[in-house]
This record gives sequence, C-alpha cells and structure tokens, in this order.
Amino acid sequence: MRTAVVSTLVLALAMVIPGSTRTVNAAGADTKIRIATLAPRTSELVRGFSKIDHGLKKATNGQWGLQLYPSGVAGDEKDVIRKMRVGQMDATAVTSVGLSQVLRELAVLTAPGVIPSYEALERVQKVFNKEWEQKLDDAGFRLMGWGEVGMLRYFSKGPVTRPSDLKHMRPWVWPESHTMKAMWHATGCTGVPLGVPEVYGALQTGMVDSIISTALAAVALQWHSKLNHVTKKTFGPLVGGLVIAKAKWDVIPPDVQATLAQQIKDSYEGDSRNIRKDDEKAFKRLLERGYTATPYTAEGEKEYDVLAKKARESLVGRVYSRELLDRVISVAGGGS
Repeated sequence: MRTAVVSTLVLALAMVIPGSTRTVNAAGADTKIRIATLAPRTSELVRGFSKIDHGLKKATNGQWGLQLYPSGVAGDEKDVIRKMRVGQMDATAVTSVGLSQVLRELAVLTAPGVIPSYEALERVQKVFNKEWEQKLDDAGFRLMGWGEVGMLRYFSKGPVTRPSDLKHMRPWVWPESHTMKAMWHATGCTGVPLGVPEVYGALQTGMVDSIISTALAAVALQWHSKLNHVTKKTFGPLVGGLVIAKAKWDVIPPDVQATLAQQIKDSYEGDSRNIRKDDEKAFKRLLERGYTATPYTAEGEKEYDVLAKKARESLVGRVYSRELLDRVISVAGGGS
C-alpha cells in the first residue's frame, strides 16, 4: 500500500559525501555497493543515488561507489529483498511493503485507519523507530534512513465515493502487501494481483482500472496517464526506507560508514518536508490537467471506518501482534 509502491520512493537521499581519509578497502572486499529500486531512472531518488556515487568515489579516491539498478530492473521489492539475503544485491530503497518482507510487523505502518496523518506518523516514529531499526538489524538488514512518498489515495477510471465502489472495478492488489489484501477482502473486492513493474501494462490494457498510490508515485511511474479520478480523502502516509545488507555494511570502512550515515540522518527532516510538498504539488497538477477529485460521502466515511477496522483486525496474530497494533493506535491517535 506506502502501499503502493512506489515507486517513486523519493526517500530523498540526494546528498554528496564529504571527503574521507580512508583510501584502502578491506582485503578482498567488493567495493561496488549494488543498490536497486523501483524508482524510475529519471526520478529524484535515482538522481540522488548518482550524487552519492559521485561523493563516495570522491571521498575514497575512487575506491568505493554505487552500482544502480533503477526502474525495477532487479525485480519487485520482494525479489530484491530475497537477492539481498543471498548476496546478489547489497542495498535497496523500498516501501513499508518491502520492509515487511524482512520484519512482518512493519505492515502496521499502512494498516487501514491506524496512521491517518503526517503528525500521527511522526508520533509513531518517535516512539517505535529505534525498536524497529534494532529488529531489522537483528534480521541482517541495516536501516540507513526512513523516508516517505506522500499520502495514499485511490486513483481510478471512475469516481470512488466509498470503498464499496471498488467492488465494481478491477483494483490492483500488490501480492506482498498484507494490508492491501486485507482491505480488499474486507471490502469484497476481487483485486488483480500484480507486482509493481507490471501495473503500467495492466493499466494500458484495462486489466486494472483502479490503484492505491500517492500522487508523487503515480506520476513518477506514469500510472496517472491511464486514469482520470482521484479521491480527495487520503489514507495515510506511504513510508519506506533505505536498507543495506549487514554483510555488505560490515566491509565498508568505518569512516565511510560514519560519513554516509550522518549525511542521511542530517538530511531526513528537511527532505521529508520537501517530499510532502512535492506530493501535494503533484496532486494539484493532476487536477489542473483534468483529473476529477471526488470526496467520500458521509456514508462512505462510515463505511470506510467499519471496513478499515475489520481489515486491520484480521491481521492480528498473523502479521502483527494485538499489543503492537494497540500501542501504535494509541500513539498515533488513529484507529477510527
């Protein structure tokens, strides 16, 4: 659902790494960091990685750099996480759907109705991020930085004024998204299961006529060009992160590690604000170019609250614990 993709996963990491005194690598280390993302080659995220590559080479006298695999060429998020586990890929920028392939409970970040706003997300991050980062670390993945991709909305070829309108459409379902599948099941939709790289083609052929995504991601992936309606109502932020396999991280020289980690940390707050603004601008541009923004009816709001609760409750014990869901709802102030 995040989760959608994204795909444009604009986890703003466009910084240049300052100089490092390290010029010698660990003996026998592969000095290319292979990093994959669903984000298109022309996206801000990929341009940011290019800057990191330039900075790393400058900082290490050409000893270290990035090898980029953009536009989903390395597969969907599930595929890339699997490749990282077996040493075929080193790092990736993914949504919470990808992160939940490592730590299943992170699906709570897009559990329907739980984190409805950026303010709620910030409260949750303040309480839970360190805990989740440690659990990811224990699973063999070092989280270098959290990111956002904007606010989730429904995009479609007809108006969506309530969840049950989707029963008469052909909505996309991301097979790895626990929360998207739960919401579609609660709504009574028969979703079309596709990986993110397959969605554009399905929109072209009419196999799919509705998606959940952010305006920023939908535009970056060109999904917007095949649809014409979007909900005014938003369904919470799409969250993601940049992770690197610990096996790779451990062979990177300590001073290069420290420089990279600090730059990402320093850039996060401002970058998140910029991404939020860019997502809102992308939404407004869609309206200027002929999109119709449809509000939920009063009945639609009530229907959503009932179905969202049913969906998130269905995942208790299978994806996340009762204790975690209740804690996140309490901190976020969501759970309507």
